[in-house]
Amino acid sequence: MSAPDLLAMAEAALEAARREAPGLAVEVYAARGRERALERKEGRPEQALESGEEGLGLRLADGGRMAFVCGGGLTPETARDLARRAKAQLPLMPSDPARVLPAGAAVRAPAGLAETLEDPDAFASPLEDLAPRLDAAAAAARRAHKGVKSVLHAGYSESFSEVAVVSTAGVSAYERGSSAGVGFSMAASSGAEVQVGSGSRAARRAADLDWDAAAGDAGFRAAALLGAKKLPGKARDVLFDPWVAGDVLDLLAGPMSAEAVQRGRSLFKGRIGKRVASAAVTLVDDPHRPGGLGSALFDDEGLPTRRKVMVERGILRGFYYDAYTAAREKVSSNASASRGGYRGLPGPSPTNLMLSPGKTSRVDLIKGTKDGILVFEIMGMHTADPVSGELSVGVSGVAVRRGEVTHGIKGAMLSTNVMALFGAVDCVADDLVSYGSLSAPTFRASGLQVS
Repeated sequence: MSAPDLLAMAEAALEAARREAPGLAVEVYAARGRERALERKEGRPEQALESGEEGLGLRLADGGRMAFVCGGGLTPETARDLARRAKAQLPLMPSDPARVLPAGAAVRAPAGLAETLEDPDAFASPLEDLAPRLDAAAAAARRAHKGVKSVLHAGYSESFSEVAVVSTAGVSAYERGSSAGVGFSMAASSGAEVQVGSGSRAARRAADLDWDAAAGDAGFRAAALLGAKKLPGKARDVLFDPWVAGDVLDLLAGPMSAEAVQRGRSLFKGRIGKRVASAAVTLVDDPHRPGGLGSALFDDEGLPTRRKVMVERGILRGFYYDAYTAAREKVSSNASASRGGYRGLPGPSPTNLMLSPGKTSRVDLIKGTKDGILVFEIMGMHTADPVSGELSVGVSGVAVRRGEVTHGIKGAMLSTNVMALFGAVDCVADDLVSYGSLSAPTFRASGLQVS
């Protein structure tokens, strides 16, 4: 459908809800999308899958009380039913003066950003036509990495979505976007030993996907783990591959949510303007980055997005706010509201959070490491304590001795503190890679305890 259609449907739904709940503040979040995927396992074609979904999320507010309901469909009839249900809930909701709908504002995104969010060629080619390309990339990776014996999985996917947010508080916002991804999982073996490695790439436009890099990463990670050995426990330099660096960044992103801070569940509470990492660490959240998977004209409450420096050379500069958490502190929202779809309520979170790359190549970063490990996988990241920052996780990867990758490692544990980890970052490479909304290059933290 053309761009005005979903916005017009959302406005019709808003009017229907307003008539059902006169005098109350109403917000309608309308979304629809489709996705498809081609999966191949060990070279065998699997069934191509395609699905679609659409629906409305509706918030009703009055005097500090707010109710939320959702349902499939985009019609005024759906909106009227949702408004009736929300109106019945409203008297049962606790009163909170911060529970108000945000006032609308004009979108001030850079000219041309909207065009970068959508691939005009999305869904144009039959999925089955892409199978030879998956096979070719996987075959090239097998040839390049000795020991890789099989391709466990190869897949391609793409999605398209539209969102409109309208409210009686003056919000009127619409955008559409797409994304595509390719991923591989490969097995390498030597004798009875078998190791598995994975790799993927994602982009707004399918033409920007680096299929060979995704397959090459999978082959390299599988082959490099062969001959894994247990290392003696000691303090070592730890290099984080971009494949896991995004997960490590999430250890900072979660505590930077104003919601976590206000609930007393953040190690960054009361630390604005204070050092939380080394001077090598600068974190920028930029929803206006062309081609960024998290790029957006507005947040999920319809407020105009903007670039935010979250950590500047190790100093914490701010938190993520949506309308509610901002109202609680009597500050302005920085348009960081995000929902998991029309069924979800908004909450503050990152868009495109990036660890700013340095000027050192990955090759030189490895060459400059005398005794360390290059981490490919982290197990148990969810166990990190969000308040104390204490962290004890299993890691796998390869040993680095005198600037050379030597052998795989097994049974290793990394025990540290989130602030100690980022405080020990002494070098950030220039090989920036994005995985979803988090982007990072290879980086090194010195002197961490690995057992």
